[in-house]
Amino acid sequence: MISAFPLGTIEGVSKIIGDLYSGTELTRIMAEVPLRSDPGEGHTKWRRLAHAVSNNQAKTGNGNALIALVRAAMRAERTLDRKSRADIARDELNQVLSLVSLKVLADGRVATAKRASTDTEALARSERLYKILEQRGAHAEVLAYCREDLVRADYYEAVFEAIKGLGARIRSQTGVDADGYGLIEKTMAGSIPPLRINGGRTRTERDEQLGIANLAKGLFSAFRNPVAHEPKLHWTMSELDALDVLGTLSMIHRRLDTAISRNGDGV
Repeated sequence: MISAFPLGTIEGVSKIIGDLYSGTELTRIMAEVPLRSDPGEGHTKWRRLAHAVSNNQAKTGNGNALIALVRAAMRAERTLDRKSRADIARDELNQVLSLVSLKVLADGRVATAKRASTDTEALARSERLYKILEQRGAHAEVLAYCREDLVRADYYEAVFEAIKGLGARIRSQTGVDADGYGLIEKTMAGSIPPLRINGGRTRTERDEQLGIANLAKGLFSAFRNPVAHEPKLHWTMSELDALDVLGTLSMIHRRLDTAISRNGDGV
């Protein structure tokens, strides 16, 4: 028999599994466990799971239901069609469960583990993010932001700082005193941009310049500006989203590595 879990552990596990499956899939998983106090698909996925597990735990006095849920959700044959997402979910589950001395094995079974601290959790998140980005060939300017202190709560701090770093690099290369969308407009847009990623002689080259400029504008508009002006509480980011954004930033930085200044010199 497994001891009852804190509410934070139940909610953390429920959010991770809820993100991995559709509502219909969760209904099948909950029936398999079984979890009988399902409020139904009209409710938020993770709240359905947390409600059912909490009710079961209150009735039985033990945490067996949560372990059964993890086993059912993380079985290899069930995650085969979403392996990349499941690998990330397993790491995230291990971060949550490490605080109660448990871990999820590759085949979905739950085993005992050394109890971790929140610092250990933050370090594991940053190390994983760094490793995946390194395998993708991420630019050094991006890898610098995969630090423990930036991914302690979630991943948007790393993304936020990396996008600020892009702005700092462009200002350094051009001397233009601006930020965000306006900085890209002044340095990379227009018929004769001060910062050119190619010679701009052909339609293809001009389209590439415009495309990279629009990508940079989009990143500043979608992430940099909202995060800068709204409470942190309103912004969260998954590891998958962070990897996609940081990958796009890497591509822009690689273009900047060979960029040409208005006077024709490399920058």
